Amino acid sequence: MNHRITAGLIAFTLVASTAGAQEAPDWERRYDCMLRNGPIVVDGSGDEFAWQLAPEVGSFTRFQDDDLTPRHRTSAKMLWDEENLYILVAVDDADIWSTMTVGDEDCLCREETIEIFIDADGDERDYAEIHINCLDTINDIWIPKRDFKYRDGSPVDWPDLYSWTQEGMKHAVVNHGTVNDKSDVDSGSVFEFALPWKGFGKIAGSANIPPKPGDVWRININRYERPRGGEDTETELSGWAPLDLQSYHVPDRFGYVRFVEGH
Repeated sequence: MNHRITAGLIAFTLVASTAGAQEAPDWERRYDCMLRNGPIVVDGSGDEFAWQLAPEVGSFTRFQDDDLTPRHRTSAKMLWDEENLYILVAVDDADIWSTMTVGDEDCLCREETIEIFIDADGDERDYAEIHINCLDTINDIWIPKRDFKYRDGSPVDWPDLYSWTQEGMKHAVVNHGTVNDKSDVDSGSVFEFALPWKGFGKIAGSANIPPKPGDVWRININRYERPRGGEDTETELSGWAPLDLQSYHVPDRFGYVRFVEGH
């Protein structure tokens, strides 16, 4: 495969904030999530016309060691309709690997994973955390309070950490390369989700289900890129909305995703 996986998401567009005259803080990220235009099959291909029309959320930021540009590129898009929130994430990865095949048992962040954080009502307290790895293993997690801020990103051992399930979720992964084979050079992976609005349950809080045009949810998309073996010195943490701790659990810095009917 000669082209980079993330280049295949097409139509790179940064969505500018239109909020007032006051300058937004440099961490703030905003995105207009378009109403789906055409069918989507959740198969990890991301090649539907609807995805081609959707803009990317914008560049990801590495939040460690003062070097804000990730060495490993990640891109993402979102769409919505009356039934689902759709998310497409593509990563460049020269060595695709994971060993964890059982969901809701241990934090997939111990290896390579994509993590999606969703605070539907923007109360900056409780929120959802969904993990996926290249083996299509899923953790769907409920974070009940906002003090989950360990600087090393270590998970908290709470008995109810996996007490929430995103009912009806569809997900798929396509790996462009050979998983768990370091003898060759891979291109990367594409992760695709359809998250039913009704599946958010208690996570939704006071948010409209489904959202109405103009509603805003707080969402962030993050990535753990680890070398095989998980050496911490080579681990790269990156995210769409940059955070102020060595942790993804900073709900007041999630991106602002506004649901719109079209452009």
